[in-house]
Amino acid sequence: TPEVIKDQLARRPWFANDLLRHPDVVDAVLHGKGVCPTDVSPFLFFAVIAHRAADELAEANWVADWTGPANRLPVFDVAPVLEFADAPGRLIFIARLLAGFVLPEPLPVPAAHMDLDDLVRWLDAAQPGDRAALLRRLGDLALFQAGVFPDATGGRVLQLVEADHLGRSIGMSPDEVHRLVDPGSATPGLDALETLGSAWYQAFADEAQDASPVVLDVASRIRPARRFLNHLADNYLNELTPTWGIAI
Repeated sequence: TPEVIKDQLARRPWFANDLLRHPDVVDAVLHGKGVCPTDVSPFLFFAVIAHRAADELAEANWVADWTGPANRLPVFDVAPVLEFADAPGRLIFIARLLAGFVLPEPLPVPAAHMDLDDLVRWLDAAQPGDRAALLRRLGDLALFQAGVFPDATGGRVLQLVEADHLGRSIGMSPDEVHRLVDPGSATPGLDALETLGSAWYQAFADEAQDASPVVLDVASRIRPARRFLNHLADNYLNELTPTWGIAI
């Protein structure tokens, strides 16, 4: 009953992780069993599938990794992805990140919330507190684009002028900027977005007064975070259609 669940959560906050994995909750959230689909919030939907994806990976010997548009190859180096998924805080981070692209919070400036270049253009004009919000959005957007839409972003080589514009927003040196442009890489777009996303998250943590430690934790594990999101998107977001859409 709701009263029992509330009591359990009050006494054992980690009970939420068991609850998100419960078969009845999974059936209700993912398949609409016994509930109206509109009663399922984006955050709850993504929290359930993040835990489902983590449970699948816990027993995996390999993971399908992005190698090109509509192409995946099995990669047996799964330890970093399994380690990333074996932490409730990171799974909640992923759920909140995805939910934030369904119901995005208003930005403190009139920037396009899905445009990295436009967000960066507003950084210098923003107040300190607003800068932190923009840096967090930049980190989230880089990880979101690489994790959920690798077919669109993975093979794209940044233009040098674009790399310079984005990289200098977090104080990258000319050499670091040039490394964002790597036409010889099999995954140039993913490499650039991972590097930038990690740096934007770290810059956010440096500027924000109340930054959660999990942000720096994810920043230090940006590639496993991206690979986990690739798995989640391939196995759930492309298979299930919720009643609301991701704002793209």
